[in-house]
Amino acid sequence: MKKWLVIFFLFFSSGVFAQVPTWKVDEPAFQYTMTLVAKLNVDGVPLANKNDLVGAFVGTSCRGVSGLTYVASEKSYFAYLTVFSNTPGEVITFYVFNSAKGLITKIGKTISFAPYQNIGNLYQSFSIAEPALSNKAELLTFDFLNVKSVSSVITPGSVKVTILEGNTVGNLTPVFTLSKGANLYKNRLVQKTNTTADSFTGPVTYEVLSEDESTLSTYTVNVTQVPVPPMFYKKDAVCNTLGAIKVVSKKEGSTVSLTFNGKPSESKVITNGEASFSNLFSGTYVATIGTDSKVIIINIK
Repeated sequence: MKKWLVIFFLFFSSGVFAQVPTWKVDEPAFQYTMTLVAKLNVDGVPLANKNDLVGAFVGTSCRGVSGLTYVASEKSYFAYLTVFSNTPGEVITFYVFNSAKGLITKIGKTISFAPYQNIGNLYQSFSIAEPALSNKAELLTFDFLNVKSVSSVITPGSVKVTILEGNTVGNLTPVFTLSKGANLYKNRLVQKTNTTADSFTGPVTYEVLSEDESTLSTYTVNVTQVPVPPMFYKKDAVCNTLGAIKVVSKKEGSTVSLTFNGKPSESKVITNGEASFSNLFSGTYVATIGTDSKVIIINIK
């Protein structure tokens, strides 16, 4: 009796040292099956050894056992687990054997048996992990390398980034952050932040897959360009030297209008990227180019 209790403890307690478990299913005794394509993870570390095992149990009855198979196209190890039962709705509990450490870990997450159901695939596998991995698939920030965003607005399913004219939208490198453990994909290929340039001349769609691969979110990125705003400069009046205002703009040929103390003063055209006004008395000026205006006060020093 004591010997049986020791074996039970080794095989079914969480995080204890154990020899290779002899889990086995009496397959002919069961009528139904369900299948899972799963990844194993213990203490935040993916299991990646062909000798690692996962066992499915109802109470102490073993209902499924699988080792790990390496899939080169996914660069990852998967468990192809078949679970047996005669009763739909039975609660399935999982145990994982880490061969490198000789440890058996009980998994907190359970599932209900559903005949003929298949859960998981190579892209979005079922997570058997302790502790459980994050199920959040959120794009938190999205900008571009060496490009200052005027704005970057993220809403469910959409990212709208505004940048200044002059940047090449056909060759932008995304810089982004994601929810814990999540990955960003384009055309089912994982993307790394600050790494790969892409064209954003039109909408670009990404997928965010949660750490536990249970949640998949889609975001479409649209990039808009706006004109570079004009820059306004001034020189105050000093003794007998009057003040000056300079407007720098990429709007070549545009007109800059100047008012002085609320009254129209003079206008000039942007030439070679700038328009300058000199011999200005102290007072309040308003420089206007297109829809951009700037209040400028010339002081006497």
